[in-house]
Amino acid sequence: MRTAFLLLLVFALFPQSGRSESAPKAPPSVVLPAEIGVIAPTDVQRHLVEHLDTQIIDVRTEEERQKHGYILNSLHIDHFHGQQTHEALAKLDKSKPSIVYCAIGGRAKLVALEMHKLGFKNVLLLKGGFNAWTASGQAVAK
Repeated sequence: MRTAFLLLLVFALFPQSGRSESAPKAPPSVVLPAEIGVIAPTDVQRHLVEHLDTQIIDVRTEEERQKHGYILNSLHIDHFHGQQTHEALAKLDKSKPSIVYCAIGGRAKLVALEMHKLGFKNVLLLKGGFNAWTASGQAVAK
C-alpha cells in the first residue's frame, strides 16, 4: 500500500513527457519556393562537371565538420552564426549555382530560403544532407 502511495505521489508531482502543456514543439516547417531545387548525392559529381563554378556550402557547425568530415572544396558557413551567416552569404556570387547541405537537411532549407531572399538564382539542396552523402558512399574530406 505504501509503495502504491509513493508512486501516485511521484506521478502527481512530476509531469510525464507528452502530458505537459509547455513541452517543446517541433520547429515550424519551411516552405521553399519552387526555384529552390533538390539534388541527390549520386548526381552531384555530374552536376559539378557540367557546372564547374558551383559553390558547395556546408552550413553545419565546425565541430560537425571536424568529427564527420565534409564535402571537398565546400565553403563553411555555420547556420548558427546569425548575422555572420547572412553577411557571409551576401558576399558570395549570386549568379553561380549553389549546393547547400547540413546533416540531414533542416538547416540547409533555412539557409537556402535566406539565399533565395538575397537573390541567388540557382540554389539546390543536397537531398538527405551529409548523412545521405556518406551513406551513398561519396567521398569525404577530413
